[in-house]
Amino acid sequence: MGPGQACRSWRGAARDEPELWRRINMLGHADLSRQLNLHGMAQAAVRRSAGRCEAFWCEHAGGHGFLLRLADQAPSLKSLRLVSCYKFSDEALTEAIVKFPLLEELELALCSNVGGSGVLGVVGKACPQLKSFRLIKDVLYDSEASDYDKDDEAMGIATMRGLRSLQLFGNGLTNKGLTAILDNCCHLEFLDIRHCFNVYMDNTLRTKCVRISTLWLILPKLGDVGMREQFIRPQASDRGFPRIISSSSMDARGDLSAIENQVHKLIDGLRSDSIEGQRSATSEIRLLAKHNMANRIVVADCGAINLLVGFLHSPDAKIQENAATSLLNLSISDNNKIAIVNAYAIDPLIHVLETGNPEAKENSAATLSSLSVIKEHKVRVGRSGAVKPLVDFLVSGTPQGKRDAAIALFYLSILDENKGRIVQADAVKQLVELMDPALGMIDIAVAVLANLATIPEGRTAIGQARGIPALVEVVELGSARGKENAVAALLQLCKNSNRSCSIVLREGVLPPLVTLSRSGTPRAREKAQALLSYFHSQRRGNSGRG
Repeated sequence: MGPGQACRSWRGAARDEPELWRRINMLGHADLSRQLNLHGMAQAAVRRSAGRCEAFWCEHAGGHGFLLRLADQAPSLKSLRLVSCYKFSDEALTEAIVKFPLLEELELALCSNVGGSGVLGVVGKACPQLKSFRLIKDVLYDSEASDYDKDDEAMGIATMRGLRSLQLFGNGLTNKGLTAILDNCCHLEFLDIRHCFNVYMDNTLRTKCVRISTLWLILPKLGDVGMREQFIRPQASDRGFPRIISSSSMDARGDLSAIENQVHKLIDGLRSDSIEGQRSATSEIRLLAKHNMANRIVVADCGAINLLVGFLHSPDAKIQENAATSLLNLSISDNNKIAIVNAYAIDPLIHVLETGNPEAKENSAATLSSLSVIKEHKVRVGRSGAVKPLVDFLVSGTPQGKRDAAIALFYLSILDENKGRIVQADAVKQLVELMDPALGMIDIAVAVLANLATIPEGRTAIGQARGIPALVEVVELGSARGKENAVAALLQLCKNSNRSCSIVLREGVLPPLVTLSRSGTPRAREKAQALLSYFHSQRRGNSGRG
């Protein structure tokens, strides 16, 4: 037998050996999804494990059917990590998770159609061995959500009583939800709640966190609106509270003077006449501002923001891209958001959005989104003429760029005076087209439409763009948050137009609406019950006139 034959023989034996398929890791290959059938490869890998698979990690996997097949073929699964699996739903996970009684680790990262206390409560009951849970979300908040709604997922997590490690990123939970988790998950040793901005670490929570060995969070600074990344490690102290250690101090050993010296040298590079020097300086500031909050504060305090804004008009594409990305990274700090807007950055950012290279456009859209989080900035960005370029970017942008533009429009659409501008820019048609499940942007698009449905021209545009069938489909098949916003939009449409009401009913909304009124999130139930009551009153009124 020759070497080639031996290799083929070995590969054949390996392919059919179940023990070699106990751990299946398909993370990090999303960029190959168009060239390779990752879904088919995942199915084949699970099949070859012959029921012995203990770990399955994947990105952009298939939908409902695939998850159920995994549940049937991997009864011994201990670790399940799903990243950007937007085709999964609460219903699919609820049906599948009960077949994983040995599960010890579960990650749901950027799975926009999964969430809510219902499904997470099922996880807690069905997986008594669960020790690690990660729920990572896009940082997109709903301005109408009540505090109870914000804690909906936290109440489900509180049923996972055996947890030792919990990571929540971009979650809306409040102190109430975190308290429920800490009171019920008595074995927690690691807790990461960065970008959970509704949590305020008061003395009560600090006391409850004493037993946790590692805690990551972002806290508001006292006395201002800036944000500071914190690492908390409980240690002995006079009051029995955990000692707070800034993550930047861990990275830089508390020596910020070295960073300041570095930034001052980079600013000299920004002021140089050399294109290469400017490229190098903007590139290094871009990376420096990416690393942690302390760096962002130092870069801003040293006076870099005004210079970076000036480079948004640079004829050199790379310098322009670096400047836009640096400002995006710096804008993570709320204090820096204010400084960037006060440096008159909005118009230059719009210029980049219209003329830059793809990455510069993408990061300019993201910066406008970041700036629009602050109420006062919603006014300035809306009046600046940014809406039309953002809407255009929903068509021409990269997938990430479209998402950033949609999030920017969401924040802007919270303000009444911006809603008309967004509708006039023909955003509704583009948002309805983005409700294709394959694009993974349903929740963002529906959130914007729900805001626009509160004005007459928005409702008219949704009807003209055939948005009603798409909204009804979300009520039936969408995520918990998607269902909330879809039914809120439909309620506005029906109450203000008999024609829209007829279309909604013709699309078959009643069965999923009844289900939502009984088992949805509190806000979804409230909106669904209101819409059902409206249908009932209309039917009773019509029969009375007969």
